[in-house]
Amino acid sequence: MIASFVQVGNLHHSSVYTIVTQHKKMRHEYFHTTTKAFFSVQSISDFGKDAESANLNKWFTILIFTDGAGEIAIDEHLLSLNRPIAIFVTPGQRIHISNISRLDGYAISFNKEFYCIEYHDSEVSCQGLLFVNNFSSVHFLLDQQQLAIYTNTAKEMIAELENMDSLQDEMLKNLLKNLLIRSNRLFRAQMSIGGVDDANIDFARKFSDLVEKHFKGIKQVESYAEMMGIAPASLTKKLQKYGIDSPSRIIKNRAVTEAKRLLMYTDKSVKEISAIIGYEDPFYFSRLFSKETGVSPSDYKKCHLKS
Repeated sequence: MIASFVQVGNLHHSSVYTIVTQHKKMRHEYFHTTTKAFFSVQSISDFGKDAESANLNKWFTILIFTDGAGEIAIDEHLLSLNRPIAIFVTPGQRIHISNISRLDGYAISFNKEFYCIEYHDSEVSCQGLLFVNNFSSVHFLLDQQQLAIYTNTAKEMIAELENMDSLQDEMLKNLLKNLLIRSNRLFRAQMSIGGVDDANIDFARKFSDLVEKHFKGIKQVESYAEMMGIAPASLTKKLQKYGIDSPSRIIKNRAVTEAKRLLMYTDKSVKEISAIIGYEDPFYFSRLFSKETGVSPSDYKKCHLKS
C-alpha cells in the first residue's frame, strides 16, 4: 500500500486539523499548527510497531489492552498482557512489547500543549500518580464493565476526531479529562500501598513529582523534606509505612533510570551523562551506576547496542 496523508478539514481558519494517516494502519490525530497541541488514538498493534521504531515514548500515553497475549516492558517493569489492563506511560519512558500472539486495544496519546496535567492537577490529580510516578509502573486491571467504558471512550474519541465541529478540541479534552478522573479512582483503589487514604496517596505523589522536577540538581533527602514541610526522618518513615522505598533510594533510582536512557539513546559520553544528571565526579557516577546495575555505564551501552 502506498502511504497517504489526508487533511480532513480546517476549522474556522484556526489552523486546527483532524488528520488520518494510512499506511497499512490507521491513526486518528488532532494537531494545532500554532500551539503544537497533539492528540491521537490508534490501535494497540500499530502503536506497538511505532514504539519499536522509536527510541523513547514522546507523549503522555494511555494503553488500553482489551484482548491479547504477550508482555510489555515499561523501562525495567515487565507486565503480562493476558488480561484486560490499562497502562500509563510518561514521556521519556522506554516501551518494548514482546512474545505477542495477538494484541487488541487502543493507544491514546497527547502532549502537554493539548492537556497539561500539571496545570490541571486540581481537576484530575494525576501528576505524580498516573504519570510521572517514580515508585512503580502505573497499571491496573479492567473488569468487563470497566473495559466496556474504556473501549467506548476510545471509540467516542475516534468518532469526535472524524467530526468537523468547531468545538472538537474541547470535546476531546472533556473525554480525556473524564478518562483520567476515572483512571485516578481505579488506580487509587488498586494501589498496593496498604491502608492508604487520599491524603496519604497525595503525599506520596507530591514527593514523586518533586523528585521528577529536581533529581538532576538535588540529591539530598533533607532538601526534599524541607520542600514538603516535614523532617527527613519523618519523610522516610512515612514513605516506608506505605510500602515505598526510602527517599534516597527513589532519588538514586530516578537518576540511574535517566542515565540508562541517555546511554541507550544518545551518543553522549559517560562524563557528559554524569554531568547532565547532576554528578560532578564521573568516577563516582560510574561506581554508583555499577553498584546499582551490576555493570559499568560503558558496558551497559555496549550491551544495548548488541541487542
